[in-house]
Amino acid sequence: MDSQEPIMKLENVNAGYEKLQTLFDISLEIPRGKITVIVGPNGAGKSTLLKTLFGLTTVYSGKVLFEGKDITHMPPHERAKLGMAFIFQLNNIFANLTVIENLKLAGHDLSKEELEKRIEEVFETFPRLRERMHQKAGTMSGGERQMLAMGIGMIRKPKLFLIDEPTAGLAPKIAKEVLANVKKLNEQGYTVVLVEQNVKAGLEIGHKGVLVVSGRIVFDGPAEQLLARKDLAKLYLGLAV
Repeated sequence: MDSQEPIMKLENVNAGYEKLQTLFDISLEIPRGKITVIVGPNGAGKSTLLKTLFGLTTVYSGKVLFEGKDITHMPPHERAKLGMAFIFQLNNIFANLTVIENLKLAGHDLSKEELEKRIEEVFETFPRLRERMHQKAGTMSGGERQMLAMGIGMIRKPKLFLIDEPTAGLAPKIAKEVLANVKKLNEQGYTVVLVEQNVKAGLEIGHKGVLVVSGRIVFDGPAEQLLARKDLAKLYLGLAV
């Protein structure tokens, strides 16, 4: 697959939940090997856009392509088999299991050798998970739980991570740590699409910025250019300029 080709594309997509349309004429390319950050006001359709990539909404018209394959009406579990991992904002780990049990469960169908190798890769990327290996996941901090959710995703070796508001409800210091971990994922070679409420911090780790307002894309380009657009920052993102 050509590394210059986008890993995923939306072409004139109209989507929503059953009869409630929330996305309008969305065309978007997700560059391979980069972090694409989706931002916008509350209720703008950011998470709906992410869920549309994973097949969790109703697509009324338009096309969703993954590595050139039309997956517009493919269910989420089939998309996961193609190499997509969705990290939900909440309920993204098994709280009553330990860290190592969560990781082993994610790779239950792998050979023992392969699973051990992948768990070691997770621990090398997120050393704190090694320290917490035998701790119940539900007793960890919010930031550590997000780290574990990313580690669970890594066990499956996806081609694309879709991460929905990982810093929601976290203290600023922990939120910064979570975004640093998203950047680590990308440095490991994973393509990431991130929906992030912390606009400035999110765009600072991103390569591409997408601004969604009222279900439409208002800006699509380099993340630093979106950060520099004071008119958009003031109007839509509540950033002081």
